[in-house]
Amino acid sequence: MVSPNLFVYFSKLGALSPDGQCRTFDASANGYVRGEGCGILVLKRLSDAISQGDNILALIRSSALNHDGASSSFTSPNGTAQAEVIRQALRNGGVSPDDVSYVEAHGTGTALGDPIELRALGEVYGTKRDKDKSLIVGSVKANIG
Repeated sequence: MVSPNLFVYFSKLGALSPDGQCRTFDASANGYVRGEGCGILVLKRLSDAISQGDNILALIRSSALNHDGASSSFTSPNGTAQAEVIRQALRNGGVSPDDVSYVEAHGTGTALGDPIELRALGEVYGTKRDKDKSLIVGSVKANIG
């Protein structure tokens, strides 16, 4: 069970939505909503999926991780660090930003975090992107909370 004090702490930080709506990437975003949910992602080796005739929806070519480093607060992401970890994942996988069509984002649902995350995505994926190759950005968090 989560301590009631944790809810008070996050409310005072402005992280929890006071109206119970998570509006990730929306101008009216005012925090996230705590919720419980579960999702399943089935991963297979590409060669196995092909040999078994599976409908392949996406490929994971690489991953990367880093630490945000210094940021202005506990709840404030570091956009520079976010852009760098995305660039590292692309380099690790030998993938061009134009090859990516969807990003499952963190999506804080806050007026502070969402713009920082979207600016980092724009910095990496938007600088030389063909106009006819849209990047779709989503966050399942808004559907759970």
